[in-house]
Amino acid sequence: MAGQKSGGRVQTLLHSVILPAAGSSLAVAYATGRWDLSAIATGLAIAGVLALSWQLDRTLIQPQLKRVTQDWLRLGLEITFSLLGHVIGALVALFTCSRIFDFVIEGATAWIVIGGIVVGFPIVHGTETALGYYHQLKEKEQLEEQLRALATQAELKALKAQINPHFLFNTLNTIAQLTHTDPALAEATIEQLAEMFRYALAGSERGLTPLEEELAFVDGYLAIEQARFGERLRVTREVAPEALSVPVPSLILQPLVENAVQHGQGDNGSIDLTIRVQRRGDNVVITIADRGPGMPSGYVVDASRGVGLRNVDERLHKTYGKEHSLEIAANGPQGTAVTVKIPAGERV
Repeated sequence: MAGQKSGGRVQTLLHSVILPAAGSSLAVAYATGRWDLSAIATGLAIAGVLALSWQLDRTLIQPQLKRVTQDWLRLGLEITFSLLGHVIGALVALFTCSRIFDFVIEGATAWIVIGGIVVGFPIVHGTETALGYYHQLKEKEQLEEQLRALATQAELKALKAQINPHFLFNTLNTIAQLTHTDPALAEATIEQLAEMFRYALAGSERGLTPLEEELAFVDGYLAIEQARFGERLRVTREVAPEALSVPVPSLILQPLVENAVQHGQGDNGSIDLTIRVQRRGDNVVITIADRGPGMPSGYVVDASRGVGLRNVDERLHKTYGKEHSLEIAANGPQGTAVTVKIPAGERV
């Protein structure tokens, strides 16, 4: 740490004093034709003024410019004030030394050399300032992006946390009913529930999981519901094998199936579900369809009181963007079809 500070002080001294003094001395000697101590003294005076101007800029100007909210405007003002301070200070030092040492700068070439030195170092300083601002902006953007990602992850975990207790409550209600009608089946259902929650707890820590595992989790849920409804629950599966390895958000399908089981009973009490998975171009299209009474006219997911559909829709938005939403349509001649489109992406 001490070595880094020492190295920084040497670099600052080199940039702010040694190089400006050497460059200014050579420029003055060339412009005046006097290769003596007067040129060295004038060079040191110009370098001293440049260093003083740089220090005043850091302590007085930059703190005031921090009030400017627009980053690039603040950068432009900083470079402008720095350039003016350096040029005016250097010219004052040059004029004063010309009076003290009684020399005159004549000719366009001489003034070009002097001007190049006077303006050159402020330009170098301004460039370093601009690069510093650029790196600060990039670091700020990266930090903001990291914070947005962390916020999204936290929101997704909060949405999952709402789904899991909802699912657990309904499953325990099923088991409570079975304890009176079929205790052995109730015990088997509890074991099935334990297996499912091992997956659910692991899934809460994962962002994406292979579709094959997600469908297996749904099958476990339907096995529990089969214990409750018996032959009244009929499930048809149409799954494209090439879609099974596609990553999907964990715990994304079970709420849709649960919603279909709860609201998809036909007039005779039966529940006919279809789980359809297709690969269409760059997307995997997953549809959960039932033969129930259908959704009310003008149903909007965002305005729904139901936890399941609304949370799944929100998770899709946060994972893939607003263009990926639940699509709810009639399942003619009767029922509802809920469709999810998942970008195929890389396999997991």
